[in-house]
Amino acid sequence: MRISMRAGSSLQVAVALCAAATASAATITVGPGESIQAAIEGAAPGDRIDVAAGTYAEDIDFGGKAVSVVGSGPDTVLHGTGTGSVVTFESGETAASVIDSMVIRGGSAVVGGGIKINGASPTVVRNIVLDNFASARGSGISVQDSQSLIANNLLVYNETSLGDPHAIQLADASPTIVNNTIVRNDSNGIFIAGTSAPAIKNNLLARNGSKGRGRGICDFSPGTARISHSLFWKNRKAALLTGGTDFGKIRRANRLIGPPRLIENVDGNPEFLLRRPPAIGSKKAEALTIADLAALFRPNPAGKRLRAIDGGDPDPAYDDRDGTRNDIGFTGGPGSPLW
Repeated sequence: MRISMRAGSSLQVAVALCAAATASAATITVGPGESIQAAIEGAAPGDRIDVAAGTYAEDIDFGGKAVSVVGSGPDTVLHGTGTGSVVTFESGETAASVIDSMVIRGGSAVVGGGIKINGASPTVVRNIVLDNFASARGSGISVQDSQSLIANNLLVYNETSLGDPHAIQLADASPTIVNNTIVRNDSNGIFIAGTSAPAIKNNLLARNGSKGRGRGICDFSPGTARISHSLFWKNRKAALLTGGTDFGKIRRANRLIGPPRLIENVDGNPEFLLRRPPAIGSKKAEALTIADLAALFRPNPAGKRLRAIDGGDPDPAYDDRDGTRNDIGFTGGPGSPLW
């Protein structure tokens, strides 16, 4: 591992929700054959761990460290051991604990196949959470007792062979879930339970579910979830379950429930560059490379009935990097990936 010092460095978090700076923080560079976990354990608060392109076969636990682990997107793969969650936050981490621009895949756990968050509120931004398993809760990300920021992530092909976990599953948690693309996972895109009161905004939820199950969002909160400016398309069972009612179309739910719980959500074809994503577990899905996923799940600007581009929250705080209105999904907003 190579370490350099830089004065006055700052940690920037997506969607302009927070920024933390340290007077003098280290940048630690990890390359193939080296351990990300060792870098975390050796880092000081405020340090940044830059992970070079390559595949890293390990699970990591932040262990309460206020550090950022930053990859380069599709070229930086954290491939779990298959014996637990790939990334764990359960030691009281705050927004200063960051996982950014990594591919997180190959996890197999009871709770949180890709990422497990419990009693912590880290920042999870610009990652591809792919091909993880859980038997009880959260095949992609499990969030419990947390106020995390989960932004600009692509969650795809996460599944289970046992129970009925969900791509993002909340239990007594109130995270901000903004500008994520949640597609082709084998149960609900987002599952909300207990006393959870999340803010869910500018997300794209498409073609989730298998074997007769799966909605874009399944909401068992006590009416405290806030869902706005999100796009729903062909989730297997329904767009939304809330208050004991399935809504096949989100626009009907908007009309009957309305603000403050539901605001300006839309039904519509995202017209991905990959026009019809292969089904989970299919040979066509397995043939897709990570670079394919990163490229092909972007909305096609040439689409005829595109609803995702310029369809997000019109508040300038959520504008895309070019200053235009927020594009729904992982490529939109001020924290959109640079890869």
